Amino acid sequence: MAKEQKVNIKPLKIGSLKLKVVGKTPYMPEPMDMAVLDRYDKKKSKQTYNKDDISEEDKAKEKYYYTQDGKKGIPARAFYISMIKASSYLFGRKDGGMRNVKEGVTILGDILPLKFKKEVKVEHWGRMSGITKAPRKIIRNSFEDWSCELIVEYNQEQLSPEHIINILNWAGFHIGVGAFRKEKTGNYGSFYIAV
Repeated sequence: MAKEQKVNIKPLKIGSLKLKVVGKTPYMPEPMDMAVLDRYDKKKSKQTYNKDDISEEDKAKEKYYYTQDGKKGIPARAFYISMIKASSYLFGRKDGGMRNVKEGVTILGDILPLKFKKEVKVEHWGRMSGITKAPRKIIRNSFEDWSCELIVEYNQEQLSPEHIINILNWAGFHIGVGAFRKEKTGNYGSFYIAV
């Protein structure tokens, strides 16, 4: 007969913070253009595909993230990824490194409602792909004076509320969110936590 063993279970101590993110520089969403992906897949498998004949003005109408109730939003994942990257500034390898955030933090929600005072169309000039590299106009949407709320869950054995706020502030300064963010040598998407 097997001998009974006593099992000690260490309960997780999960903390939760509701935080207000405030944009310092405009936020520019960067959703994937699914038409480009479809053309790429067809080209790769040697199928015929329609040329891109949609105007940049019409494309700009689709370059948003939306919440389930149809409001303009921002992906929670953008903040999570930004936190992971910024954590390397605050934690050395012997202190757990980026794993502290990657495995010890969850930001609840999918697309978070975005509050903003002004929406602006931003025009840039880029180049076409292919041999010609012809110039082309690119129109993007940006939001000024923006904010949103995050609900962050974290492992209290690894992290404190101060850690979470500090990591987010470092993420807002060093990394940012959205297109042309600081991490990508742009000047969009910087933020801080209102305390």
